Order: sequence, then C-alpha cells, then structure tokens
Amino acid sequence: MNKIILADLHTHLNEKKVSPKEWWDAVKKKKLSVVAITEHVEYNSKDAYEKLIELKPKGILLIPGMEAKTSAGHVIILGKDPWIYEIKLFQQINAPIEQVLALANEKNLVASFAHPFGYKSDSVCFNLGEKKAKQIIKKYKVGAEYYNGMLGSANGFVFGTQWIKKLYNFFDFVEKSDSGKRLGFAKKSRKIKLKFEKISQETIDRVRKGTIFGQGATYITAGSDAHYPRVIGTAIIQLKKQPRNNEDFIDMIRRRKVLWAGPNIYSKEPVDKLKKKELLEGLKYVTKKKLKKKISKKLKRKRNRNKKRKILIK
Repeated sequence: MNKIILADLHTHLNEKKVSPKEWWDAVKKKKLSVVAITEHVEYNSKDAYEKLIELKPKGILLIPGMEAKTSAGHVIILGKDPWIYEIKLFQQINAPIEQVLALANEKNLVASFAHPFGYKSDSVCFNLGEKKAKQIIKKYKVGAEYYNGMLGSANGFVFGTQWIKKLYNFFDFVEKSDSGKRLGFAKKSRKIKLKFEKISQETIDRVRKGTIFGQGATYITAGSDAHYPRVIGTAIIQLKKQPRNNEDFIDMIRRRKVLWAGPNIYSKEPVDKLKKKELLEGLKYVTKKKLKKKISKKLKRKRNRNKKRKILIK
C-alpha cells in the first residue's frame, strides 16, 4: 500500500505559547509528511520557525511561512527558505495587498488568501468584495485557502459543546411547551433558537463559498489553522507524491499537484468540539470588534453629555 502524503499548511505556535515539542508530537501523531508554520506576523513568525527547526524530526518537511496582515485581510505566504522572514514588506501590519502579492510572485513564493470568507475583519472577500478579490487572483496568479479547519469545524465546535446544546434544547422545549406559550415565553425562546440556527447556517455557508472561490484560484492551500497542538492535521492537502525537499513542495503546490484538500478523512481522532477555554477565546476573537465599537460609542455619548453639562454650567 502506497503511503498517503498529507500536508497541513496553516498552523500557529507563538500566539498561544505552544511548546515546540508538543507541536511536533501532534504533527507525528497525525502522520503528516509536510507541515507549514504560519504564525501571525505580529507574533514573530521568524521566531516560531526557529523554535521548530531546532527540533525537526527526520522525514518531515517544515515549510517556513507566515500569516501576513495585509490591507485586504490575511494572506498565507510560504517559501522554501527562512529568508522570507527578512522581507520587510511581509512583516508590515496592513501592508498594501497588491504590493505583497506582486513581490510574492517575483520571489516565486506561495501566496494564498487565508479563509477568504472567514471572519469579516481579516478575510479578503469581505474587505474587498468577491468580484475585486477574483480580479486580484487573476492579475497576480495567486492562490486561495480552499479549506480552513477552524472555520470548517466551527459549527461542530458550537453545537458539539454540551452547554450550548443544553441551552438550545432548553429554548426549544420552552417554545413548544404549553406553559411556555401560556406565560408568553414561546416567542422569545423561538427568536433565541433561530439565532443559534442562523449562526450555524452562516458558518456552513462560509465554508461552501470558500471552496467555490478556491476553485477559481491559480492554486489552492488548506490547513487546520491550529492554535493548539491537538488540532494540528485536522485539515490537510493530500499530495500526489512525496516532495523531495521544500523547493519541490512549493513547486507542487503552485502547479496544483494535489489529490485532495479538506478535512483530514484519514485521521482516527477528528476534533469535533472545543474545550471551553478554546471556545471562549474564539468567541472573544469574533466579538472583539463589536465590543470595541459598543465601548467607543458609550464613551462618545459620555463625552457629549459632559460637554453639554459644561455648557449649561457656563
């Protein structure tokens, strides 16, 4: 039986202060042949690579990469050598998207739109619009993340969590019960229940749109977007053959030499739910922009009230 060649092209290390040993243990457990470290540039992507290369086991390719923070959203950049970390433009926060892609093309790097329909704050199709994003792909011949593990599992993370399930079932019971209808709670319960269902549908839709969008890209990538070791390898690209080295791998991706991209169907240990800590961190990430807007609005109203009081006192 031929060996199945799997690659996870979207992982993190420094953001959650993961141990390099635990990171590599997870890679070996999922039997990955290739893995990319794509730490966010604001968490020192070069440092993450250097920590991992020291402990790299034989027989596994470690691809130096990063998740660049461009003016249009996050971009996965992969190279054959760690010299990519010396390119200052890639390390800039909100670097001009077209400059980043033009330079990646010039250097023969993999540049792929991360989670194109992911979170509204960091995804190209929300920031630029799908039409403009497609024009940029055509102009610079770049790739797209066909499948993002964190986004792909989000629906299961939410509805696979027991306390969310119990909450949903409670509102479902209140909506259908005679006492709920008699006391006037049925309508409110239904609204809350529908909000849960809307979140679920939106998540599925974002995954679907991402895969359709990826089909029109020059090439595709896929990865777990793992921030914790146990999630590494839950989303992968299956390669046609074992790459000889990093350069060979980059060439294979750019030429679309892949058999499969999506959830790791070969894994016996899929991650179907987040621990409470991980779920709360995810919710915090998704809602932080909304919270910031609410806080700024409250502060603005408070300042305006104070100004009016001062005017009245005068």
